[in-house]
Amino acid sequence: MKKTLLFCTLAFSGGSAFAFHPLISEDTAFLGRDVRQAEITFEHSVSKEGFDFYSNTVAAEFSYGLFDKIDIMISAPWQGWSSHGLSESGLGDVSLETKFEVARDKDWTFALKPGFSLPAGNEAKSLGAGKGGVWVYGIAGKTAGPRHYYLNAGYRLNRNSLDNAENILKASAAAALEVLPKTLLSAELAIETSPEKDSPSHPVTSVFGLIWSPSPSLDLDAGVKFGLNKAADDLGLLAGFTLRL
Repeated sequence: MKKTLLFCTLAFSGGSAFAFHPLISEDTAFLGRDVRQAEITFEHSVSKEGFDFYSNTVAAEFSYGLFDKIDIMISAPWQGWSSHGLSESGLGDVSLETKFEVARDKDWTFALKPGFSLPAGNEAKSLGAGKGGVWVYGIAGKTAGPRHYYLNAGYRLNRNSLDNAENILKASAAAALEVLPKTLLSAELAIETSPEKDSPSHPVTSVFGLIWSPSPSLDLDAGVKFGLNKAADDLGLLAGFTLRL
């Protein structure tokens, strides 16, 4: 069950639940003062490394524009997994985060996104880390006409009761292109420290997605995630919708 525990530590010990979905990377856009946003996402993951492992995660995030350049977010996932005839499901660890702008330089915007998790998931069922974690991500973003570029780098103190690594580094690069009015194609490359202390490699993934915005207040998205090495899950299917009020 070692890999199951590692997966759930990654899923629930902290870090952005989702950002510019279906990308892993966070963007540098802000809601604006008093704007509310609700986001629901779904991910189905498959890993064939060592033994077959399947998981389904439905996550909900509520965001609020506290000021023009400061957002606050709360998110909670519902996780289910199965492997070798065993299965569990339930609430995962809850995350609380804020995002705020720190600088601008020509066309680039720079922001920080710190946060922490509450150990709401049952670690005995591999649904949570058992302890609260903390993290901070640095974000750089640029928009040039129909093109969007994002760079992320961050650190997570992965406090857990599963004897996994506590110091997790993460980096990603993403781009999105408006191919049609209200339609974006996105691509991303991400790497993260493996929580397995004796792992010879770290998970590297790529994500390709499609975002359609039929109105200024609604986004619909779908994507596929590929593991690029043995440390990463083999495949992930993603979908979600975002509503702004």
